[in-house]
Amino acid sequence: MTPAGRAEARTEMVRASGAGPTDSAEEPVGEELLRGTCPACQAAIGETHADDCDVAECLATGRKRMWCRAKADAAGHDCGQATWTGEWPAHRECKEFGWHVRWDATAQRWERCAPDVEGSGPDLNRLYRQARWDPGRRRWVRRRAVLFARAVRGGRATTEELTKVAHCWCTEEGIEVVGSHVGTRGWREAVADVQDGLAEMVVVPSVERLGFGKQVFERIGAVRRAGGDVAGPGVQIDADGRVVAVSTSET
Repeated sequence: MTPAGRAEARTEMVRASGAGPTDSAEEPVGEELLRGTCPACQAAIGETHADDCDVAECLATGRKRMWCRAKADAAGHDCGQATWTGEWPAHRECKEFGWHVRWDATAQRWERCAPDVEGSGPDLNRLYRQARWDPGRRRWVRRRAVLFARAVRGGRATTEELTKVAHCWCTEEGIEVVGSHVGTRGWREAVADVQDGLAEMVVVPSVERLGFGKQVFERIGAVRRAGGDVAGPGVQIDADGRVVAVSTSET
């Protein structure tokens, strides 16, 4: 019986991509069924998860509700009342984005792969780090970025090449590019895009193309205050806006 007193639903309800592999040998490879009940609290499809369910997602952050409650700074956080949909939370998006991993026994590490690789599973760590949760749609979506490079010697050809480097990095990381800006005026437009909610990131081909000297940190701060992040190939910035790792190669 479910928490609501209903008879437990069967898994062979309808075919759909998502959680719960089919247990029928007659089903085509890659086809999956909606799971009739939550594997943790036994809530049926459409029913609210039990309060202590460790499968239920937080409707505010998209992460596991138990993860929110375990964080000291999340005290009093309202996770909402998620319902069981028949699919494991976030698995559909990982499959949609092509973000799966499999264990490489030889290398003894997890390797990224396509969703159709046998033995693979959703890369939730990548999803939580690179995607963003849309509370209104109650699903994960790709993060959006605007590209930026300060004006450099070499003219338009060099600028286009730098933009290509940043764009290729976004493609590899699964980030949606929504615009590109160059120069001082372009920088103001990039920050405005973040402030207006058109993008969550400003992607640069290298720290050198973000600015020089003190300007780098001022620009990182401006994007942070607008509610976004600065990223790019070889660029790592800590929570305080300090550059902790950088690659100077742009080729």
